[in-house]
Amino acid sequence: METDPTIPLNKSRFGLKWKVFIITCSLFGGVFFLDRLFFFDLYFLFPNETEWDSSPWYNFIHKTKELQSSEDKHRTIIAGSSVALYSVLPDLLNQKVNPKTKYSFFSHVAMAPTDLDYYKENLLISHPNLVVYIHNFADLQWEYQTPMDGKFHFDEEKWVKEFGERYPAKTIYPKAYLNDHWIELPRKTISKLATKSLFYVSRFRVFFWDPIEVYIDNHFRSGRKYHLYQGEKPIEGIWSKGWTKETATLTCSEKKSKESIFIQKPKTKLKFRFFKDKNFFSNQMSIQEIEKTFDHSGWNDLDWGSLVQNSMDWSVVQIQVLSELPSAKEVNLIRYGRDESVGVRLSHFFCKNSKFENRSYSRGSYWDDTRLVTMTTADFKEDYFERMIRDAGTRNELWRLHFVREAKKNVNTISFSPWPEFDRILRISDYFYEHKVPFVLVLSPENPIEFAFYKNSKWRQDWISKLKSHLETRGQTLIDHTDAVSDVRYFFDPHHLTYEGANYYNSVFSQSVESKISNSNP
Repeated sequence: METDPTIPLNKSRFGLKWKVFIITCSLFGGVFFLDRLFFFDLYFLFPNETEWDSSPWYNFIHKTKELQSSEDKHRTIIAGSSVALYSVLPDLLNQKVNPKTKYSFFSHVAMAPTDLDYYKENLLISHPNLVVYIHNFADLQWEYQTPMDGKFHFDEEKWVKEFGERYPAKTIYPKAYLNDHWIELPRKTISKLATKSLFYVSRFRVFFWDPIEVYIDNHFRSGRKYHLYQGEKPIEGIWSKGWTKETATLTCSEKKSKESIFIQKPKTKLKFRFFKDKNFFSNQMSIQEIEKTFDHSGWNDLDWGSLVQNSMDWSVVQIQVLSELPSAKEVNLIRYGRDESVGVRLSHFFCKNSKFENRSYSRGSYWDDTRLVTMTTADFKEDYFERMIRDAGTRNELWRLHFVREAKKNVNTISFSPWPEFDRILRISDYFYEHKVPFVLVLSPENPIEFAFYKNSKWRQDWISKLKSHLETRGQTLIDHTDAVSDVRYFFDPHHLTYEGANYYNSVFSQSVESKISNSNP
């Protein structure tokens, strides 16, 4: 094929370059468009059936989108870390008769003040009439503070590098973090944050399959794989992973032809007792009793038809383990502290209709927490020491709690001085003041065992005083609830309340912010 001699060679090349440029721009534009359309918009239209305390980054983004696309007559948004998630129960608060507000969470695990500072614009467009920031001493990133010469010295270089590798920066605000700290970050982190700033698929791949796997498990599998038990709860209590106690008595609201139970030991003998209704059970008037030995460990089918005649009208069943019982440590329910016996494990929706609802921010009551309240205070303290304090400096799962505990001890001999994480709280306060959104800072309840380390320190007095002074000059409020829960058995660890503890604190919390809700009504 001959070149047209009437077209100069340089012009031909110039035209080709423009064609390549246009095609390249079109391809990149198409990639960016599809990336945003699928991974930022369509992906979050997929049903969210994940459960409490699972897939935190997916659930946080999903919840943010949900808040931004809806409005309430009056909305109170509760922000904070896992301390906030474990302090209050919005589901119960929202069940009040004639509620003054609708409570919603804007929270994820390990949310530092820096995180909330980066989220403040997203929080503002989530239509809050009142923002309540539940804050705790542990949220202040003590691993970057070193006591020296009567003061804490903040290692900003380490903080900048490590925060760039955290999931919030990589998943939710990579562009903003990169823009603020690109000079200080190593090349590898810059490259990673730049890629995640451009493509949502790169950001969200860490949790992409979470809602899909849960959906498949719920709709197309037997219910033997799940995060939290959602079936009928035995009156004796049940662990969050579905393990019963020695005896489990429950009302079977949905009598499926077949259920599943997990047996830890082979040759386990179970006794089944069937009752017509709760009154028959109260009077111990069973209509059928049968014992059955399960030869194999693991999941076993439970065929009701082989245990009770189809003609019998029953609604309550009691399952009792007659063989040697496994222990909670043996089945990996707990690792440290006081052990106790367990029975069998029930399938996900045992004796109950499957309800595939969004439970990502709905917390349930399980024996994991309830058992702590049943202990004496002395027994709890002994158990707490084994779970949370013994060898804390060498146990990986407790390393951060160890840092926080040591910081509480150190503040007794150190004077208060602001540092970046503290200053972030002031910036958040200023932001909502400027946008005329009422803002309340609540210092969350703390386990009295741990609070005693720094309760009377001058550092703590100055810390609260500076926060309070800053907020009050802007018409905002600080509420100190650090010692609002005095029963140590209401705490799972230094800062997280059990379900029973959160249920107790709910009324304390709502009463304290009620006047602020009235003042913030439009």
